[in-house]
Amino acid sequence: MTEPSNAGPGRRSRRKRSIFAPGEVVHLSESSLARDDYAAFSAGHRVAVWHRIGVVHKDLHPRHMFFDPYTGQTTLIDFGASDLNWVVDPDRMFQDIVMVRQTMGKSWTRGFLAGYARTSHLLTDPKYPGFTDAVLARANGQIGSIARPAQPVFTNADCVALLTPVLDLSSGFPRLTGDVPDAVVPPEDLAIVRCALLFAEVGRAERLLAGRSPGGAVGQLLAALTKRTQRRAEANLLGARMSTLSVLDTSRNDPAVLRCLAGMTDIYDWLALRLDRPAAPTEPAFVNGVHAAQLSLELLQHRTWPLTELESQELKVTSRHRQLTWYAPMLDALPDDERYRPMVNYLASRVTLYEAMFRESRDPAQRASNRLWSANWRALALSRIALHTYLHALRSGTVVEASQETAVQTAKALAALNAGVVRSNRSAAMNLHGWLALAPGVTPLSKYYVRFTDELREAYTIMSLIETERPDLAALAASEQVSAVLARGPVRGDDFDALLVWGIDPDH
Repeated sequence: MTEPSNAGPGRRSRRKRSIFAPGEVVHLSESSLARDDYAAFSAGHRVAVWHRIGVVHKDLHPRHMFFDPYTGQTTLIDFGASDLNWVVDPDRMFQDIVMVRQTMGKSWTRGFLAGYARTSHLLTDPKYPGFTDAVLARANGQIGSIARPAQPVFTNADCVALLTPVLDLSSGFPRLTGDVPDAVVPPEDLAIVRCALLFAEVGRAERLLAGRSPGGAVGQLLAALTKRTQRRAEANLLGARMSTLSVLDTSRNDPAVLRCLAGMTDIYDWLALRLDRPAAPTEPAFVNGVHAAQLSLELLQHRTWPLTELESQELKVTSRHRQLTWYAPMLDALPDDERYRPMVNYLASRVTLYEAMFRESRDPAQRASNRLWSANWRALALSRIALHTYLHALRSGTVVEASQETAVQTAKALAALNAGVVRSNRSAAMNLHGWLALAPGVTPLSKYYVRFTDELREAYTIMSLIETERPDLAALAASEQVSAVLARGPVRGDDFDALLVWGIDPDH
C-alpha cells in the first residue's frame, strides 16, 4: 500500500472548509449523541474503514447506506463514482464528509462524524495511528471532543521504575520482594499502587500494610483492602473480590476515585503485558496475565464512572490489550485448548463491561446522555460467538473440562450471558425506528423483532434444559436447542467487534 500522502514542501494544501455554521463547534464523543443517532455513528465507522485503505465513495446519501439493527453494521453500496487510489489522503477523504453534510442534515452528520472519529482509535492501527484526525482537521476547527484513549495515570516507564525493582515475576505469579520506592511518585499515587497490589492479591503484598493511608474515599478503599489482606492466606493466582469496591459507591464522580481506578488499570495492564510469554502459554504466567487484563475490565464496570470518562478509558484499555499475544486468537480458541478457560472468562468480563457501558445510568444527572450504543452491538457479537463456539465444541466432543458438571454449567453461563445481551439489543433495535424509516429497502422492523425474539427463546431454552433436566454432555449436545443455535451460526463480519479482536490486515 502507498504510504499516506500529507501536505508538505512543494504541495499546496486545500483551503479548509466549514461544514457547519460559522463559529459552530460540534462534539463527537459518542456519549453526546442523541439516541437515534447510532445508525449514523455506524455509517461513520464504515466510511472510515474504507477511507483507511484509500477508498473515497463520493456519493454518500441515505439510499447508499443501509443499517442492520440485528448486527449494528452499516453496508455501503454503489461505488460507481468512487475514487480508488489506495492513498490515505485527507483532502480526498474530506469530500465524503462534505457530501454527508449536504445530504443528511446536521444531527445525522454529528453522529456520522463521531463514528468516523472513533474508528481510528478503535483500530489502534500502528501504520496509520489516528488517521481520521487529519481528515477532520480539514473542517476549519469545527470538530471538538474527539474520543481518544485516556492518558494513563502510570505510564510504562512509571510502572518499570515503581515495580520492576520489587516485583518478582519469574515464577509467573507476581510477588513483592521489597518496599515500593516512595520517591518515584507523589504519596497520593503511591496509595494507588498499594491499592492495586492489595486488590489483586499480589503475593507478599502484606509488606504494604504499614504505609500511611490517605484520606477520602481512596483511603477508605485502602483500609478495606488492608483488613482483607490481614485475614487471608497468600494466593497462587491473581484475583480480586469486587465487593471490596462497595466502599466507593458513595463517591460517584469523585476525581480522586476515578484517578485511583484508572491508575489501577494501568498497573494491571502493565502486569498483563509483562506476564505475556508466547513461548509458554501455561499456568501460572498465562493465567495470571489474563487475570490481570480481566481486572482492568472489571474496574471499568464500577458504577462511579461517568459515561464521558468511561468511553476514553475503555479505548485506553482496549488499545493495550490488543498488544497481548493471546488477544487476537481469543475467539478462535476451542474448549480443548489449555488456554480456553481463562480466555472465555476474560471474554465474559468484556461482554459485561459493554453491557455496563450501555445500561441507563442510575445517576439522574447522566440520564440525558446517550448510552454507548456501539458497545451494545459489540457485547452482542462477542456473546454470540462465545456461546456458539462452546456449543459447537460440545457437539464435536472436543470439550475438555474438570468435570461434566463444569462443562454443563459453563454452557448455562454462556447462554445466560447471551440472553441478557440479546434482550437489551432487541430493545435497542426498536428504538432506532426513526432512522430506519429513511432507509428504503431495509427489512421491516418487525422482522428484526422476530429474529431477536427467536434468538432469546433459544438461549432461555438451553438454560432451562440444563437447570431442570441436568442432562449429560451427550444429551445436551444432541438437543434440538443446541441444533437451533448452531444452525443460526455466530453473527460475525466487518463490524466493531471483528475489528477489535482481529484488526484489519495491514496489507489489505
